[in-house]
Amino acid sequence: MRITKIESQKRKSGRKNVYIDGRFSMGISTEALLRVQLRTGDEITPELLRELESVEELTKVRNTALRFLAHRSRTIHEVRQKLLKKKFPEKKIERILDDLQESGLLNDRQFAEMYIRDQLTSRPTGRLLLKQKLRQLGVEKQLAEEVLDEIFQSVSQQDAVHRAAEKFLRTRAGRVKDPVAFRNRLAGFLARRGFSWDDITPVLKKIPGKSTEEIPE
Repeated sequence: MRITKIESQKRKSGRKNVYIDGRFSMGISTEALLRVQLRTGDEITPELLRELESVEELTKVRNTALRFLAHRSRTIHEVRQKLLKKKFPEKKIERILDDLQESGLLNDRQFAEMYIRDQLTSRPTGRLLLKQKLRQLGVEKQLAEEVLDEIFQSVSQQDAVHRAAEKFLRTRAGRVKDPVAFRNRLAGFLARRGFSWDDITPVLKKIPGKSTEEIPE
C-alpha cells in the first residue's frame, strides 16, 4: 500500500484526508500525521497504519484534555473523569495524564494551593470546608492536609472567621432581634463556611450587646 494523496479538509482546519492506492482511507489530524512523519508517496504497511490510528486517538485524547484545561485549572481526577465520559481507552487516558503531569499542565499540589488561596481571598472559608471541597475535586486526602497545613502556617484562621462574621453582621444584624436566635444563626453560618467550634466561639463572645453567658465553651 502506498499513500497517493494527502489533502486538507475543507470544513475542518488542522485535519487531512489520506488516500491510499488512490482511494480515501481516513481523516486524520495534521499533528498525528506529523508525528508519524508520513508523506505522499510513502509506502504504508498494516503495522504503520495501526500506529497512525493509535497516534490519532492519542491526539484526540490530548486535545480534549487541553480544551478542558483551557477554561480553568483542574485536578487529575477531574480530567480523568472528563476523558472517561468521552469513552476513550483507559490506557491512552493514563498515558496522556502522565504526559500532562510531566509537562506541568496538571499538578494537584499547585491546584490545591491556588484553590485555597483563591477561596480565602474571595470569601472567608474555614479549613474544614476547604478540605471537603478539595476532596470533592479529587485531591488526595493526605495532599489536601499537607497543603492546608502549609498555607495556614501563614494565614490566620481567626482573621478569616472574623471577616466571615463581619459579612454576616453587615447583611443580617437587623433581621433577628432575639440574642440567642441571632447567635445560633451566626454560629450556623460560620459552621457552614467550614469553621470549627473552636474558631466560632471567640467570635460569638465578641458580638456587641449580646450576652455571652449562654455560649458554651
